[in-house]
Parts: sequence; structure tokens; C-alpha cells
Amino acid sequence: MKKTWLLPILFILLVGCSSFSDTDPVPLHPLFSNDESKYSLLVVDETGEFKMGNEWQEKNNIFNVQAVHGRSSIKEINNQYKFIELEKSPAFVVFNTKEIVLKTYSEKELIDFLHNN
Repeated sequence: MKKTWLLPILFILLVGCSSFSDTDPVPLHPLFSNDESKYSLLVVDETGEFKMGNEWQEKNNIFNVQAVHGRSSIKEINNQYKFIELEKSPAFVVFNTKEIVLKTYSEKELIDFLHNN
């Protein structure tokens, strides 16, 4: 009788204690990257002038950005994420897995940073 209970209990313990290494790590913050080799980019553009998707990345040879988060209101971002403290639009904020690594209002400065890091 004891043997019939022992096998299911061992199976449950084995499955419950195993790690699922195929899943991506969850970033500390929704805007942060979850890949240590890539950045996450926040673009706040109140005029709608900047389209920072795949086409922009390819045109500028940017290959180290995992995700681009686009927003249209500085006020909304500053209220939602007080630590960012944006002053004007357009604003570009680059995140690694733990923090802001660049905050700029210049697309050229953003591109230079992404090419050099």
C-alpha cells in the first residue's frame, strides 16, 4: 500500500521542483528589457512624427532593441512612471534589464548610443 502512494508523491515533487528554463525571464518593470543582450525603447511622441518600428530599426542598422513602446503623451508617462521624468517631446528612453541607460530628446543621440552599446 505504501509503495502505491510513494510513486505519485515522488512524481509530484519532481514536477513541482523542476525549473522551466525555456521561459523568458520576467523583467523587473514592464518597460525594461527581459534580454540582457538587448534593450527596450520607449518613444514618447506627441506629434506622431516618429515611427520607430522594424522599418526604422532596419534603416538605421539597429539590431539590439528587443521591444519598442510607443506613447503619445508626456503627461501620461510622467503620471504612470514617475521615475522617468520627461520634459518634452519627442523623448527616447532606453532600458536594459534593470534601469534607464539613456534618456534623450535627440534621435541622433539615440542612434549613436544604440550603435555603440
